[in-house]
Amino acid sequence: PNRRNQHPQRLICSGAPVADNFFDSDKPARIRNEPWTDDPPPADEGDYGDVRAFPTGERFEKPRTTAIHLTYFNEIEPALDAADFVQSLLIEASSVVVYGDSNSGKTFWTTDLALHVAGGIEWNGRRVEQGGVIYSALEGGIGFRNRVAAWKAERGLDGYDLPFAAIQQPLNLRDPHADVEALIEAVDGARQKMGIPLRLIVIDTLSRALAGGNENAPEDMGALVMCMDMIRQRTGAAVMFIHHSGKDAAKGARGHSLLRAAIDTEIEIADDNGARSATVVKQRELRKGDVFNFTLKVVELGTNRHGEAVTTCVVDAAMDDAGEAHRPRTKLTGHNRRALDVLGDLIAEAGREGDTGVPSGCSSVPEKWWRDRFYDKALPGAEQDTKKRTFRRCADFLIECRCVGMASGRVWIV
Repeated sequence: PNRRNQHPQRLICSGAPVADNFFDSDKPARIRNEPWTDDPPPADEGDYGDVRAFPTGERFEKPRTTAIHLTYFNEIEPALDAADFVQSLLIEASSVVVYGDSNSGKTFWTTDLALHVAGGIEWNGRRVEQGGVIYSALEGGIGFRNRVAAWKAERGLDGYDLPFAAIQQPLNLRDPHADVEALIEAVDGARQKMGIPLRLIVIDTLSRALAGGNENAPEDMGALVMCMDMIRQRTGAAVMFIHHSGKDAAKGARGHSLLRAAIDTEIEIADDNGARSATVVKQRELRKGDVFNFTLKVVELGTNRHGEAVTTCVVDAAMDDAGEAHRPRTKLTGHNRRALDVLGDLIAEAGREGDTGVPSGCSSVPEKWWRDRFYDKALPGAEQDTKKRTFRRCADFLIECRCVGMASGRVWIV
């Protein structure tokens, strides 16, 4: 193995000295079992340009020339603005994967979300900051055009112009020397034409963008992630891949695990006999667990040359019995789930209506009853301080998620 001997300015390779002042020399060093010479290396003996090449194929990168910036303790301030252009869901310059089984509705759902961003239209009761959108429809070009046309027609936006543009040609995002630079240039051109910040780049689908690569190979998936990072860092836009579930749906999106490790936001689309949902299963910076229920409404666009109806679908928020859209609910786990279950059981046993501050028709119980029952059911044997901290965190979380209401010392389920 290569090592330094006791002479601090001399490199030893397999016991033979090769160069003095190796790391200070401006000459391309030849790592060989022979003394250093000033003769140029033969043309067939490796790359001696920007890297130092070993005969075994190992490459030793030149020392970096750019400085590494340090932020010191007294300079670190809280980051209060997450730059979420879709409230509590999507962040600028982030990475996103939307995945699900075939025909689960993931492309319809993603198209609907992307068009809301382009229009700056409130989505599922959430604030949306308008921004440009580039949608790379790498498969199903006719279906993509019909989906957008139906969305426009349903909202009476025919004739309007939104900052939304499509790419309908193959893209290779596995090789940084293929289409990455061209895509970044196209995004910059679109930003100038649209005149507003570009917020979102959708890649539909990940497998097409992998350009024949192996989703299970760390080399190919790692190359795709590297290209994704280049795009989002240089454009400032969130990059969203549409992807497929693996054979075991419980394990999430298919392919090598390094994809999930690299992604900021992961959203699972599921179809349970027509009851469709989008669940936020991972958030690096925001709260995860939100569930958005939706249905697909069939829309007729016209007839083809054979006189047959041409149809597609648009996304509708799932409706309750009163005809109102369900608001997103949070998927609860752990102590949060147990705290809500404890409250539900307690209200069923001893809840009452008509107390001050409690909405009409809601049964409530004193907060103290809920707290004491939670201590007994969820944390038997725990230290008192642990019980207090855990209950407070659960209660605050459930109130923030609008699963529980509290007023005048009484609590109820929303």
